[in-house]
Amino acid sequence: MTTSTTSLNSVDSVEAVLRRQAGVVSRAQALAAGTTAREIDRLVARRRLVPLHPRVYLAATHRFTAEARVRAAVLWAGDGAVLGGLAAVWWHGLLPVLTATVTVTVPRRCPDPRPGVAVRRRVLRAGDVVVLRGVAVPVRPLALLDAAVEAGAGGAALLRALRGDLDLVSLRAVAEQAVGRASAGRLLADVAPRDRG
Repeated sequence: MTTSTTSLNSVDSVEAVLRRQAGVVSRAQALAAGTTAREIDRLVARRRLVPLHPRVYLAATHRFTAEARVRAAVLWAGDGAVLGGLAAVWWHGLLPVLTATVTVTVPRRCPDPRPGVAVRRRVLRAGDVVVLRGVAVPVRPLALLDAAVEAGAGGAALLRALRGDLDLVSLRAVAEQAVGRASAGRLLADVAPRDRG
């Protein structure tokens, strides 16, 4: 196999990752797909890969969409990262617009902050996480509670507006895992008098 064939095959593999991930690829993914570190550096130097975060790139042929922002933030945060807060609710399809800041949770030491990305340390149980379109997010009840806590003063209204067919029992069942347990409890108490579901 010639060097040019190897390069072509690795590019094809990376292209498949880029198609699945809205044009976003991590350095580790590109390496796993067969691209060498030197090839990645060359693609960055030629601006065919645009750095979004350390070791996370957007292909120059793709637009920087809301989906790309989310995927880049989660890839940058590393193994075990879970999309959180209002961004997770958006990923679930319950909000029409992604917020300016994408929240991710990590089970270990938080990496240094990045523009447009909020990171918090948190360990979630396996049953509290689901993978949607290749991104780990909290299950819908927990995502809603986390988003309501993140929304602050408007959290109860957000919870009432977005909870859809979730009853209060489902929400209470995950309240212990919510970002701010005390805040989540207060939000549920605020929603409960108006809604006996």
